[in-house]
Amino acid sequence: MTATPMTTAPETTAAAATRGARSSTHGRQMSGVLVAAFTLSVVHTVYAWVEGIEDPTFTVDTPLAWGFYAVAFGIAALARRTERWAQLTALGYLVTVLGIALFYYPTTFGVEQQTVFGWFENDVYVGLLMVAAYLGVLRLRRVTLTPA
Repeated sequence: MTATPMTTAPETTAAAATRGARSSTHGRQMSGVLVAAFTLSVVHTVYAWVEGIEDPTFTVDTPLAWGFYAVAFGIAALARRTERWAQLTALGYLVTVLGIALFYYPTTFGVEQQTVFGWFENDVYVGLLMVAAYLGVLRLRRVTLTPA
């Protein structure tokens, strides 16, 4: 696959529809990746709670967790929108969450949380957030991926 900038040359109606479908695909893909990441995080939060190894400030019993997941899934839905403000909002949220995942979360990831599932969830979650951010940047820059 190669990345190519979207052209601004006059288009036929069929070409415009194809371009619009390609453009919206980034949003659908980004949304799907975010839903996968946040669903994995929810599953891990419940797992940690059941096992008694959760971070006491972020459990299924705390409003912080419920608020985080409500906003997170809202951002996943917002990622489907084509307006520039929505794209910037989703990217801003991703930068914030990636910052937390890279700089804050490791300080709370103690020995008891370092299970195989804990490591898996952390690595896959951060990876999915990075993929979503990459798709968001491509979309914001109006770059499409086309088969070579």
